[in-house]
Amino acid sequence: MLVVFSGPSGSGKNSVINGLLNKYPDIYAFMPSITTREMRPGESPGAPYHFVSEEEFLERLAAGEFYEHERIHNVGLYGVSRKIHADMLGSGKILLKDVDVLGTVNLIEELKEQKLLTIFLTAGSREELARRLEVRGEPNIETRLYRYDKEMTFADNYDHIIVNDELDRAVEEAHETIIKYKI
Repeated sequence: MLVVFSGPSGSGKNSVINGLLNKYPDIYAFMPSITTREMRPGESPGAPYHFVSEEEFLERLAAGEFYEHERIHNVGLYGVSRKIHADMLGSGKILLKDVDVLGTVNLIEELKEQKLLTIFLTAGSREELARRLEVRGEPNIETRLYRYDKEMTFADNYDHIIVNDELDRAVEEAHETIIKYKI
């Protein structure tokens, strides 16, 4: 089973996913994307992304490797790999993935024959999101807030919405939602 977390930048997608992975390591596994953006401090190949050149990404795209792909914030291309997904399904764990809202729309269509749960995370308000982005040192806050307004219009298309105003509660709500959905 694949669980897709989506929502505006700064809504806590990675924080909730990491909370689930840390608290329930025998249940969940993270499914990395492939990206062309530069590796950031603390990242390594495969965690949280497989880093490739734009040329390699475009070759994989032409070969049909991706369920979905998009250029995000003019930083780089991101794609959800069919091969990584297929390889990880055999792990017996529930796969967790963060995908932007447009990518989620594509995944829902691509994976309609498989068990897929979509969870939309929100910080609760535009102001709280701006504060979080500022705290984490985001350089393009205005661009991300502009995108926030657009992304929030997709929330009702998801199976479940979580207001991530308190991380431990959001992690537990996500876990409970996933377990109920899996049954």
